[in-house]
Amino acid sequence: MMNTPSNYPPRSRHQKRGRSRRAMAAVAAVLVAAGLTTACTSEATGTKGGDDGKPVKGGNLTVRIAQDPGSLDAVKNTNAGVTYISHEIFEQLITIDKDYQPKPVLAESYTKSDDGLAYTFTLRKGITFSDGSPLKAADVVASLKYWVENGSYAQSLKPVLGKITAKDDATVEVALKQPFNLIALMAASAGAEIHRAADIAASGPTGIPADRNVGTGPYKVKSWTKGQQLVLERNTKYQPPQGPSSGYSGAKRAFLDTITYKIVADEDAVLNGLKTGLWDVAEPSHDQYDQIKGDSQLEIGVEAAANVQYVSLNHNSGSIFSKAQARDAMNLLIDKKAVMDAQGVPDLVAPSNGAFATTTNKGMYSDAGKAKWEQHNPEQAKQLFAAAGLKPGQTIRMITTDEFPQFKDALLIIQNQLKKIGIKSSIESYDFATLIGKKNNQPNSWDVLALMDDANPPVPSYTDNVNGLDNSGYPRDKLAPLLEAYNRAKTPQEQKTTLDAVQSFTSQNLPTITLYMAKSYVAYRPKVAGYDGWGMEFADVWMKK
Repeated sequence: MMNTPSNYPPRSRHQKRGRSRRAMAAVAAVLVAAGLTTACTSEATGTKGGDDGKPVKGGNLTVRIAQDPGSLDAVKNTNAGVTYISHEIFEQLITIDKDYQPKPVLAESYTKSDDGLAYTFTLRKGITFSDGSPLKAADVVASLKYWVENGSYAQSLKPVLGKITAKDDATVEVALKQPFNLIALMAASAGAEIHRAADIAASGPTGIPADRNVGTGPYKVKSWTKGQQLVLERNTKYQPPQGPSSGYSGAKRAFLDTITYKIVADEDAVLNGLKTGLWDVAEPSHDQYDQIKGDSQLEIGVEAAANVQYVSLNHNSGSIFSKAQARDAMNLLIDKKAVMDAQGVPDLVAPSNGAFATTTNKGMYSDAGKAKWEQHNPEQAKQLFAAAGLKPGQTIRMITTDEFPQFKDALLIIQNQLKKIGIKSSIESYDFATLIGKKNNQPNSWDVLALMDDANPPVPSYTDNVNGLDNSGYPRDKLAPLLEAYNRAKTPQEQKTTLDAVQSFTSQNLPTITLYMAKSYVAYRPKVAGYDGWGMEFADVWMKK
């Protein structure tokens, strides 16, 4: 959720735009005129392998990342690079597969008590860390406590958590004060990765020290030259779980000798580096998408996951949007398709249907309230604004961050739509920290705030669209019983019914108005085999000879 700068969703960094699209389009036109064929594009649904021939062991994969992760502690450091790299080194009790469903990894099995207040995990036998030390329940307990105490994802769990205890060396119990969908949350959070208890004990303000990056995953840290590169090598002590590789779950085959992460901040250098072979895999900007798609020497994997681009409405008394009529008016006014189409890369956007704007995580999909979000009637919006008490000449104050230009672009379109029905508005753009400070400390100084959220939330309470942003005046007291009913649900049908109730509530109250979903993509060279861009996951990837 967008509560602090460190909680900014990992995938959001792709949305930054570089040079003008007109200049980029001109370059793309030159490529097409030169007779280059279209690059391979795939919707990422997991690692591929059938069309890449027989896997080959050995070699190095070079990956460009935008910044030095600083630490590989995915609890205290939510930098996107940390999430990518840590998944190669560390494993979780439960993680997500390619369909975003929970699967056991370090856990051999788990059970849930009849009253939903206790989860018991049994560890797989014979698991060791890369240094040879055995995995024990004490390591899991220390890791989970650290995650709950310090992790942003775990904040929705913290109020209902009882105790985390080791029943013996192979058994861990998590006791809750009230029912909660622990498995979904744990699986979706990289912060729930398991470390040695001694490494947790050595953590400081910036997390676990760099010389203590010891995990149970398929790779381990070989070297780290700060600001330049980080190199992983095969973990020969890795013990894979059962089942085929899928997303972050299943058996991971470490074909590569090494993975080298090159730290290059300049976005303009990304495409050049791919073309010249300086790196094999990179995440270019949206502005480079058409060029890469038109290059026969490069391939593209579009990630199945996405971010929800939205505007939050201020429910506090100092805002016109404290009135339900004004919130409904804004929903009717905004042409969501026009905002989405203005992004200019059709392959990387998709319509949204509300609080849970995802079709990839089937367990979290609901179309309740969809009809309301799809409404668009500017004339009716004008009447509702007047009924809400918006005075002639009154200004609707819209705020966002400088760091992601697509937010301001959306507000400019909304500003124009407001102008057409005779309503004044202003747009102020800040750095992210200042924006959050304004939201938290000056709740009556703004009306509309443009940001983004995760379109694959593990539980409904972990969404801005459901809980609303802190200090925005959203009626959490009325929402809480619905979230509790969801957490108490015992069957898929009960869970679906309660999920629909949560989304219906959000459509009625409109803490946010979702605009569209924005996807990310990965570009890579053809010699990279067994890979289609799912989550920058390189287990099961090999280099063609």
